[in-house]
Formats: sequence, C-alpha cells, structure tokens
Amino acid sequence: MYTFSGSSLSKEAKTFSMQPFQSRVALGPANLSEQLAEKLRMELAQKTKLKEVFSNGDIQFEGIITEFKYTPITPRSDDRGATTSREQLSITVQVSYSNAYDKDFEFSKKQFTQTADKDASTSRDTEEPGLVEDILKKLIKDIFNASIANW
Repeated sequence: MYTFSGSSLSKEAKTFSMQPFQSRVALGPANLSEQLAEKLRMELAQKTKLKEVFSNGDIQFEGIITEFKYTPITPRSDDRGATTSREQLSITVQVSYSNAYDKDFEFSKKQFTQTADKDASTSRDTEEPGLVEDILKKLIKDIFNASIANW
C-alpha cells in the first residue's frame, strides 16, 4: 500500500467508477445528487491518482440521498442577549463502496449525515445554497475518509 494526500490505497488500484447517485427526497435542489457525485469525483481526482472509468472500476461508489430536512433547534442568545430561533438542515446519504484489492474496507449502505444551521427568520431560498454547499463538503470528507483513507 502507498499513501498520497491522505489516501491509503493498494498499488494495484488504478481506476474508480461511480453509479449515478439517486435521490429519494422531495425537498432540496433538483440537482443535489449530481452535485454530490461531482464533488466526490473532484475529491478523488485531487487526492488520489485514480482515473475515472465508466464502469467496473477497481474502486466503485454508489449512493442514495435519503434525507433532506429542516428541523427547529433550541433558540440561542446572541451577544446582545436577544434570543433567535434557529433551524438545522440535515442531509443523509447512504453509500456503498467496493474495492477490488482491499475487501476489508468495503461497506454497503453506510449512512452519512451532516448538518448546518441557519437563523429561522432568514429565507430558506437565499440561505439554502450555502448550507447545502457546506454540508456536501462535510459529507464528501466523511465518505472519502471512510473509504479511500480507511479511517
């Protein structure tokens, strides 16, 4: 095994493939699954020497977005003592990962959830793109660490 930029892969692994990510959620951006897949591709390109192939890569990913929801959270006091209501956006994705050269680190339908908070008085329409971006970054880090980095 060799390591580069935080990844630990068998020397034999040269390629990766990714099934189109699916979405089972009614809320959120229409292209959320495409955004997630593209960010994972970029992470793999930046942190590994794996080349993407259409199918049957040495490393394979597939996933389903299973949750996109806003939840009210405990009000918080700001620095002036005023109480503000908050909402938390959470996104959950279920990912399967296979590795032709290291079966010990494979997983199937592993859940990854990340969140971001916003002031409940601000518009979801204006805040949501930034929240989604933050959450996707965290999800990609979690997926990469659980699969390629073997953490």
